Amino acid sequence: MITDNSLDVICLTETWLKPNDYFGLNESCPPGYCYKNKCRPVGRGGGVATIYREILNVTQKTKYRFNSFEILVLNVTLSDISKKSLLSLALATVYRPPGPYVDFLKEFADFLSDLLVNVDKALIVGDFNIHVDNTNDALGAAFTDLLNSFGVKQNVTGPTHRLNHTLDLIISHGINPTDIEILPQCDDITDHYLVTCVLHTADICQIAPRYRLDRTILPTTKDKFTNKLPDLSHLLIVPKHTNDLEKITSSMCTTFTSTLDTVAPMRLKKVREKNTVPWYNNITHAIKRETRNLERKWRQTRLEVFRIAWKDSSSRYRKTLKAARAEHLHKLIENNQNNPRFLFSTVARLTNKQTSPEQNISLQFSSDDFMNFFTEKSKASEIQL
Repeated sequence: MITDNSLDVICLTETWLKPNDYFGLNESCPPGYCYKNKCRPVGRGGGVATIYREILNVTQKTKYRFNSFEILVLNVTLSDISKKSLLSLALATVYRPPGPYVDFLKEFADFLSDLLVNVDKALIVGDFNIHVDNTNDALGAAFTDLLNSFGVKQNVTGPTHRLNHTLDLIISHGINPTDIEILPQCDDITDHYLVTCVLHTADICQIAPRYRLDRTILPTTKDKFTNKLPDLSHLLIVPKHTNDLEKITSSMCTTFTSTLDTVAPMRLKKVREKNTVPWYNNITHAIKRETRNLERKWRQTRLEVFRIAWKDSSSRYRKTLKAARAEHLHKLIENNQNNPRFLFSTVARLTNKQTSPEQNISLQFSSDDFMNFFTEKSKASEIQL
């Protein structure tokens, strides 16, 4: 299955492996592949695993443990020759056994809340045993609402099981899987179908914090592009059928893209890291994420409850940010109360007052005088601060 479909990664559910049982996975890995797996700790059945190419750097996150479903969470990265990260995403394989679902909805919501706060791009795949294709199914409707509330996308449409239900899902966040195919397998192997997709590394590379793919377009690029173009006269005809139009359009697109790649190839470019202010800490960052999530929920649903929650969270974020800033400045003043030059430059920076070094050196005053001065200036410049 791996070699026939040229898969870089395959995620498996219901491996039925027991602890310290590696023979099946060892035999299943083609040359150049590795695997990670997680067995059901007690009882029979279950188990999840992922087989992947050795070129990928994969680490397992072991903190996720739930009672209502089994999960294997991996961090997948791809580095260039200089060991700089080009690709990074969280890959989770899920198996939910059939049965009661109240605990599952709560635990899966907790999992999404934690995962999406910590990663920018994630792919969650597996057998959920939920009939998302049936609009009248209570679990399917509740699960779909849950995914929508987190702003993640379920990408599989069509039956993935021989009984014509959609049970095996591809849930994405921050990336867009393409070319999704559902391939029935021999019943001797499994009653579920193989669901495949393609992830474009050009999209995932954006996660690298210091590099991005881009073209360098110069004034001479246009002339080079024109001169490199092959003869297109055979394509400039009026097609007789719609299929002919599709072929001509696709051929021209391929020609233009390959020519552009020749004269202005995609290259990795270094991106300057943004310097955040020192009082923007983990607490303010978490509240900001929560605020943005509530804003997205409101824009998607237009429900008044989400709008009120978004406004309340925005207000709490502004107050927390202001308090963090005040605490940071208080510590600066407290730690530098015997350094008049530093204190005066801080006041000048806060009040947008430019001073020369000579003025800084010549000023001498006590820390009590400065604190009184700073308090009065802070009140007068509250909006600026």
